[in-house]
Amino acid sequence: MGARSARYADEFEAAQDSFIDLVESLSDEQWSTVGKNYPERVSEDEHRTVGVIAHHVADTQKFIVDRIYLMIEEKSLPRVDFKVVNADHAREHASVTPRQVVALLRANRESLGERVRAIPDESLDLVHETPVGPATVAQRLENVLIGHIKTHRGSIEAAIG
Repeated sequence: MGARSARYADEFEAAQDSFIDLVESLSDEQWSTVGKNYPERVSEDEHRTVGVIAHHVADTQKFIVDRIYLMIEEKSLPRVDFKVVNADHAREHASVTPRQVVALLRANRESLGERVRAIPDESLDLVHETPVGPATVAQRLENVLIGHIKTHRGSIEAAIG
């Protein structure tokens, strides 16, 4: 385990803990509230419920880490139409419960934190082509894995006031 990878794992776990606290604090009414865009998230209109957004965060984390490992292995990242994937996810998980989301978040915290810690520090500086342009593994950890939690947290907090 490298010191830099450990730092990213700690940051992921801290963001995850904070997100779990937020999910556990939501009332039934807040869970059903439609999310909102906020200044840091303007790339798409947020139209999913808070509960679906929370599940989306948990559900995509393994996918994100798997793609980071593809970068380390110098394999191409398959293109994904996230608008279609997100719409399908919203339909399929419209009735998700806070308990289900928290269970998935907790499981991911442990397993994915370990996977991030296992990344050799020298791999963090590898540059790989991504759907949004070249990025290092470190940038993907910070901006996608950890950043994904933070941006959707902002959508939820904007919705619940």
